[in-house]
Amino acid sequence: MRRAGGTAAYLALLLATHVAVFHVLSAAARDDVLRAISTNLADMTWTAPFRLVASALVADTSGTVVDNILVIGLGIAVCLGYLEYRLGFLRAVSVFAITHVAVTLIVLAVVLLATSSGRYPDEVRRDLDYGVSFGSLGAIGAVTCLLPKWVRIPWALIAVFYPLTAAGWYGWLPDYSTLGHCLSAATGVLLSFTLVRRRIEATATA
Repeated sequence: MRRAGGTAAYLALLLATHVAVFHVLSAAARDDVLRAISTNLADMTWTAPFRLVASALVADTSGTVVDNILVIGLGIAVCLGYLEYRLGFLRAVSVFAITHVAVTLIVLAVVLLATSSGRYPDEVRRDLDYGVSFGSLGAIGAVTCLLPKWVRIPWALIAVFYPLTAAGWYGWLPDYSTLGHCLSAATGVLLSFTLVRRRIEATATA
């Protein structure tokens, strides 16, 4: 029987980095670290590969208690852990990594186009952007095929559209963070019907 040791280790790492960055470092050092791992458009130069990895090692807990429960509790502890339990460590990590990297890059492209066209204010290019929320929403979407059939459609719809309830709007375009969360959940649902479902069918056949 598979366990979720990888998810537990990741949660322990997030706790350790949170304590180190937000409770041990000075304010100046903390700001330097967050700026160094941020994937905002202005800072994504040759350090982009490092930033894509490092940005997922420090959780952004600046949101509400409910936000943190959904992202870290439901997304990482429950959904990513369940993916690891059912499908193994490598597939669970693949879901998280694919979502985190792909959606981050898509959001960067949106920010570039939206700021160039005047849709977003120019300072958005320099906003700090780090954390585990994209990968977490991907995991929430990816468990869709592991749920009872009657739950799958409502689960997927809520996962994809719930972030819009807290969106800031620029005309018809939501803020880049909300857009990223919606895309992350949608990517997770897509992966659920490809990577996850394929693994379930292969296991059943075996």
